[in-house]
Amino acid sequence: MFEEYLEDAYYFAGMAKEYPNAREAKRYYRASIFYAASAVEAFVSYVNNILIQGGLLQPYEIALLTDVKFTLDNGRFELTDRFELHSIEDKLKYLLCKTIPSYDFKTSAAWSKYIEFKDFINSIIHPIHDEDETTVDQYHQIVKKGLSSSIDLIDTLCNSILRKPLRQKIRDLVLTDS
Repeated sequence: MFEEYLEDAYYFAGMAKEYPNAREAKRYYRASIFYAASAVEAFVSYVNNILIQGGLLQPYEIALLTDVKFTLDNGRFELTDRFELHSIEDKLKYLLCKTIPSYDFKTSAAWSKYIEFKDFINSIIHPIHDEDETTVDQYHQIVKKGLSSSIDLIDTLCNSILRKPLRQKIRDLVLTDS
C-alpha cells in the first residue's frame, strides 16, 4: 500500500501544477502531502509486521512500534492492552538506529528534510492562522522535498531491513521545478 500512496502523492503534486487557480492547486498539494505522510506510516506498519512475525523484536520494541503501552513487572517487559501513541519520527528513528547503527541524523539530508516536512504537515493539521498563507510555489517546494525525503528514508530502510531497494519506478518519483 505504501508504494501506491507514494505514487498518489506524486500524482496529486503533478495535478496541482495543472491548475492556475491557487485554491485548486493548494488543494492538490495538500492531498499530495497527506498521501506522502500516509505512505511513511503505512511503510512503518508494513515493516513492523515483518519484524514481529519474524520474531526479531523484544516486547518493548513491539510496544514502541505498535503504539502499545508496556510495563516492567519483576524485571520483565510486558505488553499491556492499553494504547500509547508514539510519533512516527520516534518509530523511524528507532528503525534506523536498530538496522543502521551508524546512521547520522545530524548529517542526513533526507532526515532533516523529512523533519521539515513533518513540521509543515503539523502546521496544516493544526493551523495557527485562519487563512492558508503558504504560496503555491512554497507548496511545490515543500512537497518536492517531502516526497523525496520520504522516498529516501523508506528506501534506506528497505535496504537495511529487507535487503533490497525500493522498486525503481518508486525511486523515480521525483518532482522538478519546471
